[in-house]
Amino acid sequence: MVSWKMMSWKLVAVVCTVVFLVLGILIGKFGIPPDLPSWLRGMSIDGDSSLTERLMKEIRADNIEKNLKYFTQKAHIAGSPREEEELVNYIFNEWKSHLDSARIYPYSVLLSYPNASDPNYVAVQLENGTEADMSAKVEKILNPDQEEDPTVVNPFNAYSLPGTVMGDPVYVNYGTIEDFTYMKRNLSIDLNGTIAIARYGKIYRADKVKHAAEFGCVGMVLYSDPADYAVDSEVRVYPDDWWLPGTGVQRGTVLPRDGDPLTPYYPSIESAFYQKESDSFSVSAIPVTPIGYDDAIKYLRKISGPEANSTWQWGLNVTYRLGPGFIPPYSNSKLKLHVRTYNERRMTHNVIGYIRGEHEPDRYVVLGNHRDAWVFGAVDPSSASAAMMELSRAFGELLKDGWRPRRSIVFCSWGAEEHGLIGSTEWVEELVKILGTRAVAYLNVDIAVEGNTTLMASGTPNLYKLLHESAKKVENPNPDEIANGRKTVFDTWLANDPSDYDPTLPHIGELGSASDYTAFLQIGGIPCIDMSYTYSKTYKLSDYPMYHSAYETFDLVSRLMDRGFKYHQAVARLLGVMTMTLAEKVILDLDCTQYANKLERMVKDIQTHYGPLFEKHGISMDGVVKAIQEFKEAARNLHGRTETVELTNPLEVRRLNDQLMDLERAFIDPLGISGRPWYRHVIFAPSLHDAYGSSSFPGLTDALFDIENDPDQARRWEQVKKEVSVITFIIYSAASTMKGVNDIGGL
Repeated sequence: MVSWKMMSWKLVAVVCTVVFLVLGILIGKFGIPPDLPSWLRGMSIDGDSSLTERLMKEIRADNIEKNLKYFTQKAHIAGSPREEEELVNYIFNEWKSHLDSARIYPYSVLLSYPNASDPNYVAVQLENGTEADMSAKVEKILNPDQEEDPTVVNPFNAYSLPGTVMGDPVYVNYGTIEDFTYMKRNLSIDLNGTIAIARYGKIYRADKVKHAAEFGCVGMVLYSDPADYAVDSEVRVYPDDWWLPGTGVQRGTVLPRDGDPLTPYYPSIESAFYQKESDSFSVSAIPVTPIGYDDAIKYLRKISGPEANSTWQWGLNVTYRLGPGFIPPYSNSKLKLHVRTYNERRMTHNVIGYIRGEHEPDRYVVLGNHRDAWVFGAVDPSSASAAMMELSRAFGELLKDGWRPRRSIVFCSWGAEEHGLIGSTEWVEELVKILGTRAVAYLNVDIAVEGNTTLMASGTPNLYKLLHESAKKVENPNPDEIANGRKTVFDTWLANDPSDYDPTLPHIGELGSASDYTAFLQIGGIPCIDMSYTYSKTYKLSDYPMYHSAYETFDLVSRLMDRGFKYHQAVARLLGVMTMTLAEKVILDLDCTQYANKLERMVKDIQTHYGPLFEKHGISMDGVVKAIQEFKEAARNLHGRTETVELTNPLEVRRLNDQLMDLERAFIDPLGISGRPWYRHVIFAPSLHDAYGSSSFPGLTDALFDIENDPDQARRWEQVKKEVSVITFIIYSAASTMKGVNDIGGL
């Protein structure tokens, strides 16, 4: 007989078994999360990093070489049949083949051309009315690549005011505002009625012309000095080396603003209202034309007047004098400038290639390069066009194998960039409502390779980290650098161009208005980057030597600049890595803390240069400093939330990504920079006196320029106070976009 005690223990065991069984079922049902749906699991993890490696391996140097040879077969200036029909259709068909889809955006815009039957020229008008020392009207053929192409346009400056003017010559160095001010204020040289001879380089050519007109000149002649474009000219020039020969001439626009001059602020689409040319900014204030240094020396050696100081003496075998006027026996002669440049409405086209994102198709990673060239354009822009076409093909290979990015990728081939960033500006103006809410970033490569020394880049601070980390993943294209222990693009970049604030990071410059990123940043408030492989800083060049000349050919690039096209390949790979990272990571790789650090450095520079003046006029930057501290704290907290967010919560991920994206938009002032409303970014914009250069806190920088010499001191310092107030508000406003959603209600 079983004892009652034993039965009790058995009963307890049964009850415990049942309890544990029930608990196990409950824990299994409620304590362990079920398997995630495949769609949610897929969008909660970063893309496969091995695909980035495969993309880089897929990018082939020999394909880039073939692409460049095709693009440079003939000249393709904006508005020409070769540019607007053949190349547009070629790229469209390639992208239709490799990508998900493609589209052509047409725009009717005002373009500018030289008169083929009445070319521009410069000459000395003798006292008896005859002309002497006439400049060459065409560039001499030096290589078979240049032959048999009647579509090559003669040297000219687009949108120059046409006309024939005569005057005493003056030499104005680079034609910067400082150069002109020095001549008038320090040397008391009367520039009224003169024709200025200026060297290319340092600043945007349109600003040289603007300065000349403001100081009373009636015309301007631009030339490329050997000191800027042919450093080793005593040894060899093209076709023996890459240095500019004396017959080379740099073409280029002198349009003072970006986009179609007849439709400012609005796209040149079918419904557009077109201003009259007389009411637009479609021509320069005075006639201007470019010449080569073989011609420039003929005029410079005849100029009279005081000898220029040593910093204005350059590469020609002549004593540079300032003028005005000529030395005997040419004392009664004048410099004659004959310009017959004309404007004409023509069609230009942007080609857009598209890869649809799988999880966030309404978020666009945009990358682009312009297509048009002044002549053959082997460096600018076709080195980048060739690289981008190969990158798009490589992405197409991934698509064929079933890959699809998290976000959409948009490839852009811009038209009419050389005339004034026209294609990209019109596109952003047309689609700003879409791009302003959907574009993650714009990655620009105007030129892939202008030298073979190191990477060069400019961009918004939120892309610094991405660019640095991406460059570490790209193999160094230079075997000598690899042998010296510098295995990646990043390593050589750091060795050649370290930043001034952190010796462990390469320098990244600020964005001005030198390429197609301008509208994205200034109108859309979209993070931007621009990059290329460049030459050694020791050369102290103004640009790569053949810039915008007829000698910028396939032969130049393939024989003298990048044999084997390894540098082109490296740039294409870098662009690919950045694109993949932005398109594939769950949390966007946009670093707001870098923006905070940059703002701190900018304010310190202002305080260093203007602190005593500010104190004298009762102006304090304390409000700006306080705003930056709030900005810095908000950025730190935002990135802290990105590190702890539950990646399986798509709404939370989307909210944080929107905050990372929207930061750049917060720096846009809809009223624009004071006096220059077409530029709207309060932190970075082109310089007032050099559109190629960037200006930090542009409104404030404009207000402070030459302020001590303005007779109306009260008005100028009131403007400075206003600009400090605007900066303070904008930084506070930007900080608010990074805070938690409950901050608006005080939680």
